[in-house]
Amino acid sequence: MSRPPPRAAGIDGFPVAERPARDPETDLFLQRTIDALSPHIAILGESGSILMVNRAWREFAEESGMEVENAAVGVNYLDVCRAAEGVGDQAWRVHEGITSLLAGGRAEFKLDYDLDTPQGRRRFSMSATRIAGAGPTRIIVAHDDVTSLRLADDQLRRLLMQHHTQEDEARRQIARELHDVTAQKLVAAGLLIAKIDRQVGDGDPIARKGITEARLLMEESLTEIRSLSYLFHPPLLEDLGLAAAMRAYVSGFGRRTGIAMMLEAIGELPPLPRDAEMAFYRVLQEALGNVYRHAGSKTAVVRLYRQSGEIRLEIEDRGVGIPCTRADGHIDPAQSGVGLLAMKIRMEQVGGDLEIRTGPQGTCVCATLPDVMPPELPRGFTPARE
Repeated sequence: MSRPPPRAAGIDGFPVAERPARDPETDLFLQRTIDALSPHIAILGESGSILMVNRAWREFAEESGMEVENAAVGVNYLDVCRAAEGVGDQAWRVHEGITSLLAGGRAEFKLDYDLDTPQGRRRFSMSATRIAGAGPTRIIVAHDDVTSLRLADDQLRRLLMQHHTQEDEARRQIARELHDVTAQKLVAAGLLIAKIDRQVGDGDPIARKGITEARLLMEESLTEIRSLSYLFHPPLLEDLGLAAAMRAYVSGFGRRTGIAMMLEAIGELPPLPRDAEMAFYRVLQEALGNVYRHAGSKTAVVRLYRQSGEIRLEIEDRGVGIPCTRADGHIDPAQSGVGLLAMKIRMEQVGGDLEIRTGPQGTCVCATLPDVMPPELPRGFTPARE
């Protein structure tokens, strides 16, 4: 025998059947409005009781085998959270968040969580918003199934990781070809030009002028080839370590761009896997590239140090900042373009993290990595030299 659908209630807490006759159209309009929305929506009263739910909420409760008394109008949502606290900390966090909303301590609460359903494990994004005005306070609770977005995000991350691995290998091969083949051919060509120069002597000024110009072009080309080789894969990273490679890159970046650079490398760093060193180095390249292309800053500071069990790399500028909707100035790399997301994924790939803070005074990119690496490193990780 099928259960009857839960009663709908008005926004002021009256069940529809008990509302004054002058308000049925408003109540029906509100119910139909939230029924048209795909997230599972409930409206809570000042005590945390459910006043109204939409069709998606009711259907999900029925499909999931949820007890109707835990999802229907009239149930206290906070009591349901308290009863479920033994299952995990998610229910406790929801309880605390909504309690804070009802008390006026915050205007919004958000939480992403996983849930086992008859259709399998799903990812949900919950948001609760406080609506306060002349009338009673109400809380709008919405649970949105973001499983497909999560799967797409995971796939994007896997593809970016694969791309990073292939890109680094391609960079290494190009750098080797430029250094070992192209540069050596230019050196040989330079020696031939010098030999011709000696044979021509001073008797042919036109030929001598051409030889001089050819030698200058050859030297400039050789310098550019070596610079490109270094940018593709810095030999100092393998020969002298992360701090030395960063110092050389920061110095060259300042010369090329005219931006006043400062590098603060504080203390000794522990040995790192080469993949981790490369991740830090690529973050430095990408972040400084953003400073040059977007920040409009005349100065930049790079800090590399060890603190509180972490190795930290900070790139800070005094530019225009990044558009940000959060009051604390934190940027979500996943919502701010492929370049920032790629930096974060690079750090996550080696067990680290990336944070970005921005404001009117500039932007700071901070990459972190635990300084105690796991005893068994993933395949492909090679410990750096002592």
